[in-house]
Amino acid sequence: MKFSRIKISIVAFTLLLVASLFSGCAERNPTDTNEDARLTGNSKILVAYFTWSGHLKTISHWIADETGADYIRVLAKDPYPLTYNETVDRAKVEKDKGIRPAINVDFSAHDYSQYETIFVGFPVWWYDLPMPMWTFLENMKLEGKTVIPFFSHEGTSDGSAAVPTVVKLSKGANVKAGDALSIRGSKTAKSEEEVRAWVKKLGFGKK
Repeated sequence: MKFSRIKISIVAFTLLLVASLFSGCAERNPTDTNEDARLTGNSKILVAYFTWSGHLKTISHWIADETGADYIRVLAKDPYPLTYNETVDRAKVEKDKGIRPAINVDFSAHDYSQYETIFVGFPVWWYDLPMPMWTFLENMKLEGKTVIPFFSHEGTSDGSAAVPTVVKLSKGANVKAGDALSIRGSKTAKSEEEVRAWVKKLGFGKK
């Protein structure tokens, strides 16, 4: 009986550890798998975000509304599974092998040089930046631009290695790592006031 209890405790701890490693996901809205972009060419601010659960879409739209920014959702061309566990497994393989998934952003079809400030949004996956955002940042010409990270999590409130990775990949950019916004994924729906206040503190809010 004692052995069984220990075994159950180990299994429970393992499941909890996986959930914390793959922070910021929670439950996915299975209908929210479409591209999402507004590239007007009239703004010098871009919000570029990756999301699986949909949390970052909500936050990104608040930021875009507050700043008048253009926005684009970064998607892997090979869509992630709808189920949490399958997505966790794929994300781990991509991270361990350093795989850069092909993404939907066509850098040759749109001129991104007009943007002076880029808000970069993502969930924390396996203590780091999701690999599709590695693809995005490595292909985006960021020299001389300002990059501001924001992310969702379910326990890794400091972003762990994710924000330092954004700094590393944003070559030549001024990354506002100390100003990164951290939002618990499960509290996204009630975070609008916090998000808008953060944008205003950065000096980008509506007049």
